[in-house]
Amino acid sequence: PNFVFTDGQEVALHAGCSYFITMNPGYAGRQELPQNLKSLFRGVCMMVPDFGLIMRVKLASCGYYENQVIAKKFDILYNMCKQQLSKQTHYDYGLRNILSVLRTAGTVKRRFLDMPEMVLMMRTLRDMNLSKLIAEDV
Repeated sequence: PNFVFTDGQEVALHAGCSYFITMNPGYAGRQELPQNLKSLFRGVCMMVPDFGLIMRVKLASCGYYENQVIAKKFDILYNMCKQQLSKQTHYDYGLRNILSVLRTAGTVKRRFLDMPEMVLMMRTLRDMNLSKLIAEDV
């Protein structure tokens, strides 16, 4: 079978190939998929990822021996930020931001091997989040 584009160009389709679309309804900057395209795809429900587990595994992979305690505190901090700080469009406590913090924490850990891990993580979280906070939330 072939797919014909509106300009007449044809592309061969392979039976072993699939297309997937990831939708994040309500996510800032995203638009809803038009109904005519939406009807061509089957919906699949996804679970919310376990951020605490992701934090722990990423910290362990960066060499943090106290990964369990640090991940728990990191998870609690971000949950409290989501609940207690004002709602600002530039505040992001989702997975993308968490992974960015963890990458930086790994770099900091490799640079300062002799410093206490809790201090390294606290500084990383402070440096990556404090500048984003508005005066009302500081």
